[in-house]
Amino acid sequence: MASDGQSTETRFLYSIATSGQYDRLVTYLGSNEPLAVRRKAADLLTQSLESLVDQETDSVVDELYHAALTETTDSVRADIIEVLIYVEDNAVDRLVSKIESGEYPTPTDSPSPLVYVEWFDSRHVELRLVAVTGLGQIGTPQVVSKLIIACQDSDKRIQIRALKECGRIGDPRCVAVARNCLQTTDRDVKTAAARCLVQIGTPDAIGGVMALCKEDDLRLRRAIVSELGKTGSLSVFGILLNEIADPESQLKDLAIQSAVELIAHADSANSHAVRITVGTHLQQVADQDTINKLAAVVDSPTPQIRRNAIWVLCQLIDPSVHIESLDKLIAAIGDDDETTAKMTVSKLAKCTDTVVLDQLDEFVETHEINSRVMQRIDYIRDQIKTKTADDRRKEAIEYTKVSNPADYTKKHADE
Repeated sequence: MASDGQSTETRFLYSIATSGQYDRLVTYLGSNEPLAVRRKAADLLTQSLESLVDQETDSVVDELYHAALTETTDSVRADIIEVLIYVEDNAVDRLVSKIESGEYPTPTDSPSPLVYVEWFDSRHVELRLVAVTGLGQIGTPQVVSKLIIACQDSDKRIQIRALKECGRIGDPRCVAVARNCLQTTDRDVKTAAARCLVQIGTPDAIGGVMALCKEDDLRLRRAIVSELGKTGSLSVFGILLNEIADPESQLKDLAIQSAVELIAHADSANSHAVRITVGTHLQQVADQDTINKLAAVVDSPTPQIRRNAIWVLCQLIDPSVHIESLDKLIAAIGDDDETTAKMTVSKLAKCTDTVVLDQLDEFVETHEINSRVMQRIDYIRDQIKTKTADDRRKEAIEYTKVSNPADYTKKHADE
């Protein structure tokens, strides 16, 4: 009888679902509805994820988050989180942020971080996923042991998230489990493990991924190359240089980006050595494609990356050949970062090719120039014109090496 009653109690939800009113179905997740109604509404939503996306609005998403935070039954909450994960890429992170904000009710009677500890052993993958993410956000040494356990979870989603958090925290205790995850046949877990090891960045961690850079798995190599620059260590530069020098490489743009990041992230004790090494070796392998891809890095919104990209570009550019890249340098004359602007002015002022003057004129004609930038441009012009005039004078003068001034007089007297 109870089953019949429950069926009668929730039958109307089927009509709502079959008529495609999924946004209306979400409204029945409220905590004031009977458990049977909430459970069936959540279940029907998990069966209609693709259709729900078509009706997704901010208000619908907000209702889902509210329901996830206020629901009292774990199985229903897990279904709601499953729906959220489908409709929003960063749903788990947003849910953790809402829990941590204190602006929303705690999902259980336990506050953060105890709520994550409770969910860590849940039979529901969605709750374990929130738990691992929440513990990772806390990031204290005490939670690392939990994350190490999660890296060995039976569900790959938990493994991947745990590896991500281990990499973000960067605790060397995670190296062993991450290296163990490299042995899996699952590409997603293996890629997450490789990225984790690079982010940890210790010699033992980096040693675990070096051999992977020679594998044919492009996605795996992409994950590694994209993270190597953040280590700030010259020990990984050889991997990047191989990708940059290989004309067939599909990761050249990423490798160049990482090479610039390598300079930016080097510690103060090694920054000069890293800068000179990267600049010198790139000069040896640079071609037009390298210059073009490097010029794209100059557009980075991160001042530190932009500054170092411009420095490398200054080392590689030939103004008479790389006109488009020259325009990038000229634009940097007015950079908001004073160091970047001064470095660019210094480079351009040393040029002797008149093409720089032509490009400067074009820049002035096509851009609104403030007085500070105009002063810098005038300085560059004066320096180039002075050097050009000096070169012409030198070409008109004959230089003869003699050991005795009388030799020179005698030579011309005989002519």
